[in-house]
Amino acid sequence: MKIFRISNLFCFVIGAALIFVFRDFFVDNLRWFIGGLIVLYGLLGVVGVILEKVKPIYDGNGFTFFVVEILIGLTILIFVKEYSTVCIIWAVWSILRESVELKEIVSGELHPALAVVSGIESIAVIVLSIMLITEPGHHHAIIHTYLLCVELILTSSLPILNHYVLKKHGEEHSEISNDEVQNQTEQVDQTPAAEESPSESIPQ
Repeated sequence: MKIFRISNLFCFVIGAALIFVFRDFFVDNLRWFIGGLIVLYGLLGVVGVILEKVKPIYDGNGFTFFVVEILIGLTILIFVKEYSTVCIIWAVWSILRESVELKEIVSGELHPALAVVSGIESIAVIVLSIMLITEPGHHHAIIHTYLLCVELILTSSLPILNHYVLKKHGEEHSEISNDEVQNQTEQVDQTPAAEESPSESIPQ
């Protein structure tokens, strides 16, 4: 399970770096890249559900959500040819995913510090997605591409960071609890023995 998460992190970070370096090529061929990316997100989600224990932070509504993502990606690859239409679908998909992410944040599944970072990113993506819907063109697509790079890194790294942060927090909490129990035990041991009752002190 750990290998799955590490592999995701490696692939997504490399992907984000390539998209950033070749952003103009990415935007000029938006249909193929966005369609493929959405299919990839869906496939990884399905794999996560199948593996059960590897449940991504941003799992949406589970298996159904990921299957719909795959269908959306395939639709873009096969049928959608208009650049503006691809931009609009990309923006709507981003809003849906970030809405799911905000739901996960509100539910308290992320550590507070990580939740703040994720929340800021989600709000920024939603705002720029609305701008991309109102003006679906090259300019807003470039801006959205920069945010996509950030999203790819956060999507793959937050589950790993959240796992280790919560694990460390749990260990610290456990240590504190053990110390409290030990202190209480020592206090009980140091308590003077109870005085003899009057009945025990009367001579026979």
